[in-house]
Amino acid sequence: ENLATEKTLAAEMGGLSGKPVKERSTEVIRYLSEKSNKAFPIIGVGGIHSPQDAKDKLDAGACLVQLYTGFIYEGPGLIKSICKSLVK
Repeated sequence: ENLATEKTLAAEMGGLSGKPVKERSTEVIRYLSEKSNKAFPIIGVGGIHSPQDAKDKLDAGACLVQLYTGFIYEGPGLIKSICKSLVK
């Protein structure tokens, strides 16, 4: 249950976001969802650059997703793509 971020990554100038945190953030979402028995809402964030990335967060136990880096690099069309894929 090593939930701490490696010190070398945490010390990066400007912080760490986007694709480098995708897998780890999904692991933490899954862990919190399972350990809490879904007792509270979880917002999935970290490395969402595609509809599949958003689906992975939701499948891991997130109730909502938040975009930041993906929105910057992929543009506002990413939101439409995610919504379309979730409605299917």
